[in-house]
Amino acid sequence: MNDQTILPISRTSLAASAAMAIILAAPANAGETVLYGPAPDWIDAASLDLIDVEDAPSTLIYDWQQRLEDGVVTEYEDAAIRIDNPELLMDHGTVSLSWLPDKGDLTVHRVEIIRGDERIDVIDGGTEFEVIRRERGLEQRLLDGRLTATLAVSGLQVDDILRVTHSVTVDDQALGDEMQASQYLFQEPWQVGFSRAIVSWPENEDVYWRAEDVAGIEPPVVKEGYKTLTVALPIDELPDMPGDAPSRFSRDPVLRVGTFADWQELSRAFAPHYQVAAEVADDSAVAAKAREIRAATSDPLERTALAVRLVQDEVSYLLNGLDGGNYMPQSADETWEKRYGDCKAKSVLLYSLLSQMGIEAIPVLVSTRGGDAIPELLPIPGNFDHMIVRANIDGTDYWLDGTSTATRLSNIGDVPAFFYALPLPVEGADLVPMMQRRKAIPNMAMDGTTDYSAGIDFPSLFSLTMRISGPQGASLRAAADEADEEQLKRFASSFASGPGGALTSVALSYDDEEAVGILEVEGVMPTEFTWTDGRMRLSSDQTERFAFNPDRARPEWRDIPVRTGGPQYTRINATIVLPDGMTDFEATGDAVIDDGFANTVIYGKRSLDGNVIRYDVDVWNDLGEIPASNLPAHKRKVRQLNALKSEILAPEDFAWRWEVDSAMLARRVKPLLEAYDAAVDFAADDDWSPLTQRASFKAQIFDWEGVLTDLDTLIANQPSAYLLGWRGGVHEALGNREAAIADAQAAYDLDPSTYLALNLAELLAYGGQRDEALELLSNLPVSDDEEGSYASTFATVAGLAGRTDDAIAALEEQVADKPTNASVLNADCWFRGLFNVQPEAALSSCTKAIERATNSAPMLDSRAMVSYRMGDYDAALSDLDSALELAPGLSASLYLRGIVRLEKGDKAGRTDVERALRMAPELAAKYAMHGVVPKD
Repeated sequence: MNDQTILPISRTSLAASAAMAIILAAPANAGETVLYGPAPDWIDAASLDLIDVEDAPSTLIYDWQQRLEDGVVTEYEDAAIRIDNPELLMDHGTVSLSWLPDKGDLTVHRVEIIRGDERIDVIDGGTEFEVIRRERGLEQRLLDGRLTATLAVSGLQVDDILRVTHSVTVDDQALGDEMQASQYLFQEPWQVGFSRAIVSWPENEDVYWRAEDVAGIEPPVVKEGYKTLTVALPIDELPDMPGDAPSRFSRDPVLRVGTFADWQELSRAFAPHYQVAAEVADDSAVAAKAREIRAATSDPLERTALAVRLVQDEVSYLLNGLDGGNYMPQSADETWEKRYGDCKAKSVLLYSLLSQMGIEAIPVLVSTRGGDAIPELLPIPGNFDHMIVRANIDGTDYWLDGTSTATRLSNIGDVPAFFYALPLPVEGADLVPMMQRRKAIPNMAMDGTTDYSAGIDFPSLFSLTMRISGPQGASLRAAADEADEEQLKRFASSFASGPGGALTSVALSYDDEEAVGILEVEGVMPTEFTWTDGRMRLSSDQTERFAFNPDRARPEWRDIPVRTGGPQYTRINATIVLPDGMTDFEATGDAVIDDGFANTVIYGKRSLDGNVIRYDVDVWNDLGEIPASNLPAHKRKVRQLNALKSEILAPEDFAWRWEVDSAMLARRVKPLLEAYDAAVDFAADDDWSPLTQRASFKAQIFDWEGVLTDLDTLIANQPSAYLLGWRGGVHEALGNREAAIADAQAAYDLDPSTYLALNLAELLAYGGQRDEALELLSNLPVSDDEEGSYASTFATVAGLAGRTDDAIAALEEQVADKPTNASVLNADCWFRGLFNVQPEAALSSCTKAIERATNSAPMLDSRAMVSYRMGDYDAALSDLDSALELAPGLSASLYLRGIVRLEKGDKAGRTDVERALRMAPELAAKYAMHGVVPKD
């Protein structure tokens, strides 16, 4: 069958709508020459006199009329378009008409320009159409044999009416005396002056018709010895249907007419052509190939798999619609000799090979789109757009597609999503359902390892292998063969695992024997452990992972089932390596899940072996549908599955990276540094992300000089306000205040935002340039949302400049204006504590800030500073412990806690101070300016 010309009817542009009827027939004197003459005498010609031309849409007439008689189908089209604008002039300035010359003739009846009362006959006087072979699909290996006649309409102007009338006859060699016709029925709100579809046939011939009930077609009437169906277009707009309804509920309205009484008759009409085409001599090359396969194995299923692979891999695809090829198949011998063919040719070759090996098989017609509607349609060939082979081995049906790829013994049992098939035995057959079965091997299998050996608060090394089987995997073969390093690097950049991820290698290969595309990726990525509720935890929260929420709220939708996609099978194996020596990790949640919803089945299990946790999950998505009555139960099941939560909980006493001594830290992070170095080397020349991630990691391990080196390189190649601001902070940590101010100024020059201005002002103030800082702030435009931050920075700068009263006044104004704003209240609290100005008056603001904050750790730190100034060390220590419980990496709180502990005579305070200064070395100088220093 012709994979291009007998696709199911679908909406097309009006310009192509004349070809919407899939009429496969041919005249007695078929040829490649355009004929000119009057319309057939049975035509009921449309008249412009019945239309208000001035007020009608630009499409004045679209009239389709078809007649089925004596094995020939004639399609007549009359189109009149008013050229309202230059765009329409361009669209219709050339007339194009297509036909299949081996099946019939194209006859042009009229090409006319109507200009007011004047009628200009464009083809009068010898003007003719130019004929070209239309092979628009050659790049997709499509050769349909269609010819196109074109005519540039000389003299056509805006405001003219162009009227073109023609007919095409079709007599398909494969159908004999049988006929078929299909007509798409345009719906409201299509705008047209006059349109209709008429189909007629002799009243004594057995012709059948069917259309969707919603189209409202009246039965045919007899006119002058012909049964005639007449449909006024556009028909009423079809009821809206949910997008997840099965195809049979939302198919386009099509009038189908044919001479096949049932599916068996259609099957019998087709079968002889395919039986004959599959016959080969014993000494033929096809028979020899069958013998080779028989010699290779005695297992009929293995033989079948080898035959399918032979047809898929050694015969290229070429749709050949020439010389009756739409339905007439190429012979098996010819297909093997030419090594190309369409779905019919490949199916015939496969059928021949299997028959030679004594394997029960038969070609079958299928529809690749909307196949669930086939049983409801009138039996005509145009319902099908593809051909495959059904083989039966030990009582099991196998559906074999010679035009697909990557079929192997492991996946030969997969059932395509075509729903129904029409077998083509000589005795004929009815439609048979293509019963689905669960896929035996995954479409995609992913095996990933995440290695936290360095520590759970460090980035992790990861490796990921994806094995993609079948046709999807075969699509990777060309990319694997190319093996272009730069292309892989670009791919790596887009594939990086989440924010902050960097890849060290990407490999792409294809296993031809297994028909599997293999993608292997290695790299480094940020930790997925988070500090929540006082524990480091790795969560596999399922929230919103599964979705099933079909809408059936409308009364007219309540009985419509829901379509489920498939068949699909996904396998995920995830391994998590935890640090050696760390014990007492806890795994929460069910160790096994065996559940599902709406034709989705999920099986997963978790296992723990020493410091290795493994998750194995299989998910099957099965093709089918869910009755509307079952939807509430499936929705509840999805909510239950999404509510599942499992976690890995770290020991409560695990050591943070700033708590690890330098020598051990260096040993633990060595593999991570090597990975970041490899990622930088692997990255494409214009990809600076890995270098940025390496700089960030060096900051995590307190290698400030290393951070500075990487930032220097980044800024030299892609300067930005963000990077300059970051480098300024590193300079400050290293005690390079002048360099810090310079970078902050450069960042502000590039991006004069409030945030960068406030940062620069504070650096200037702590660097002794208080007047410059105050001047910067005095000229700064500030939005209402930024006033709290502005007041805090202004107070700090003013305080350092000795203008304490101005600072207090600005803060009091903000508190009065925003008495419940946690940020504003905290600014007041922090300033009074840091500058030791009426600290006792700050407690109220401090407490209110804590009560109103989403994250109260900074507010607790501020109140601790106030308590420290007041000499209430126990209160300060309590708040600092609480702040560090919420945010263990809050270096300022750790530093102050060390100072408070030392004041209380607790020598552990020295450890707190040292650890805080590892994280933020600038704290010592900054706090010292306010008299907050560790006790000797």
